[in-house]
Amino acid sequence: MAVVKQPYSCSIKLRYQKGVNASGDPIFVNTTYSKAKVTATDQDLYDVATAINSLQNSALLGVYRADDSELINQ
Repeated sequence: MAVVKQPYSCSIKLRYQKGVNASGDPIFVNTTYSKAKVTATDQDLYDVATAINSLQNSALLGVYRADDSELINQ
């Protein structure tokens, strides 16, 4: 029997720095957008993230992709 990976969901997370704390350490804020198309390419998701970021006042520090899949034993 082979195990097959069935894509389940996809989301993208944008990370921003929103100042520093009393110790001078950076404070990070993440904004997650769920229900991204599971078949979207990494380039597509990055392009969407940068387009969303163009509407923000903060600098974008990182773009993360999170994929969830179900493993099915067939």
